[in-house]
Amino acid sequence: MTPFRSAPAGYVARWDDVEREVLGRVARDVAELVRAESGLEPGIEVGDGVAFTGVARVPQDPAVQRLLPDAHDEDADVAAEFRHLTQTDLAAGKVARLVAFADAIDSPDELPDDPRDGAELVVPRESAQEFAGALTDVRLVLAERLGLVDDADVETLHDDVLAGIDDDVDDTDDADDDPDEDSDDAPDEYAGWERVGLSGRERRYWGGVFVAAGFAQESLVDEMLAELRAGRAEA
Repeated sequence: MTPFRSAPAGYVARWDDVEREVLGRVARDVAELVRAESGLEPGIEVGDGVAFTGVARVPQDPAVQRLLPDAHDEDADVAAEFRHLTQTDLAAGKVARLVAFADAIDSPDELPDDPRDGAELVVPRESAQEFAGALTDVRLVLAERLGLVDDADVETLHDDVLAGIDDDVDDTDDADDDPDEDSDDAPDEYAGWERVGLSGRERRYWGGVFVAAGFAQESLVDEMLAELRAGRAEA
């Protein structure tokens, strides 16, 4: 995965097939989790201009509670009223942008004559904010599953992931002894986002996904802000 850079067509990066596959699958899983926890009917198609009515369901999953938090910590009645008035539309918007994100990275532009690895992913400027927002939602859910509470937890995880990458390089010669050890495949046991306790291998895998999503999000937002500052300077 390369950082996003500004280009005439939008913001461009290179993502390997496995990066696109994993982040796309996670985004769709998060979308279905939000849909189920917020009470959106399975058959409803969500998108721009769609409004919903009805009593909002209070999410029970801690990860979705991060995405749809109470609006007021000290007044339960105010929080309940705000949730009743806004949650369903907010949840529908999150589902829509997560699905759009997954669709966008499913079919990047292949450049077979380019010697660099991966495929070119182009995020149009008009879609960049929603793309970054979907990455935020993915990271929030992963953070809850990984037990990340504050910046210190994130920094520790980041160091652990980088140390694991270094270990993979050092252990390359031993890979043939046990091809299933430390596999890069997603742990099957994690399907459904229902597990709270993670094994060391699972934590390492999903920690890597969290770090990759953060890298993509940060580089995209940095490019957006750089263009914004440049535009203001020219005005």
